[in-house]
Amino acid sequence: MTDYQTRRFFAASNSCRGFCNYYGDIFTDERTDRLYIIKGGPGTGKSHFMKEVARYAYTRGYRITEYACSSDPHSLDGILLSKVGAPTWGLLDGTAPHVREPALPGAKEEIINLGAFWDGNRLAGQRAVIRSLGEAKAAAYGRAYAYLAACGEADRVADSFLAGGVREDKIRALAGRILRDQPCGKAFSAVPALRRAVSMTGTCCLHTFEAEAHAAGGTILCLTDYYGIGYCVMAALLALSKEKSLSVLVSYDPVFPHKIDGLYYPDTNLCVLLGHAELPENAASRIISLRRYVDPEALRAVRGELRHAGGMRDYLAESALHELSAAAKYHFELEKIYAAAMDFRAKEAFTQSFCEELFWK
Repeated sequence: MTDYQTRRFFAASNSCRGFCNYYGDIFTDERTDRLYIIKGGPGTGKSHFMKEVARYAYTRGYRITEYACSSDPHSLDGILLSKVGAPTWGLLDGTAPHVREPALPGAKEEIINLGAFWDGNRLAGQRAVIRSLGEAKAAAYGRAYAYLAACGEADRVADSFLAGGVREDKIRALAGRILRDQPCGKAFSAVPALRRAVSMTGTCCLHTFEAEAHAAGGTILCLTDYYGIGYCVMAALLALSKEKSLSVLVSYDPVFPHKIDGLYYPDTNLCVLLGHAELPENAASRIISLRRYVDPEALRAVRGELRHAGGMRDYLAESALHELSAAAKYHFELEKIYAAAMDFRAKEAFTQSFCEELFWK
């Protein structure tokens, strides 16, 4: 499912601040009528369960918002199912590292326990192996997060060198021009919808913003970054969006979650991207160079330091990816062990009955 009826983002990231989870801003009371929290070990089919529910909902005209796993983009962390005149359902993976427990059990949330379909005795026989793989995976993630934390410090150093050369007045003026034709809204909302992830299988970028803007006849603006100036423009755009009470989807940088790398305005289908754009054929797009928004004299004095800090940042990010790749080996071995202990026939029968009951309501 890759058409306009289905959109795909990330709901978390492996970042310089550790694991950064946006569940609390996405699966809110205002955005869901009922929430299903899925529990189970690796390889028990949590992601497949959500994909099957989404496929069932798709055939009944629901719009699907998929939230891919930031560590394994082929898997899902959650889905939202919406349709005019019908309740909005949310399903999410409630296991570590994005643990979620019911706040209003039964009244708002339900727990789906896929552990009901595994052979506990078989898993108990593999206890030592499971513990060993889990500890090795946690150690690899620990090293990855240490590298990402150092990456964040290198980025902070780079920002400190750049600060004196930023032409903030021109950046605010640019933000004003970009949003000039956006009519003021009724209430400001900024919902996380991450485009990118630093995962166990490498870096990944989803192109939902530009695809959706193009499908709806909107405009795509691509900012060509210049030593991090693009993040300043994005911050100015979000501040102005709040002033104008606009509704916006916000893509936070996966490594630096205090920075923004994409904005999408669903009411007018305006898309503003910082790097990593994939423009559809014949898309209404424009490229904006940010060179003029830095004082050239101030930049000339610190260009060497900026390049050095940027090089260190890139090296540390690559080191983090190496450790995440090591974690993948242990993670997928754990998935095999749990999958072998599952009664998937019974689980799929449960999935079918769950879908029939959910969409009958």
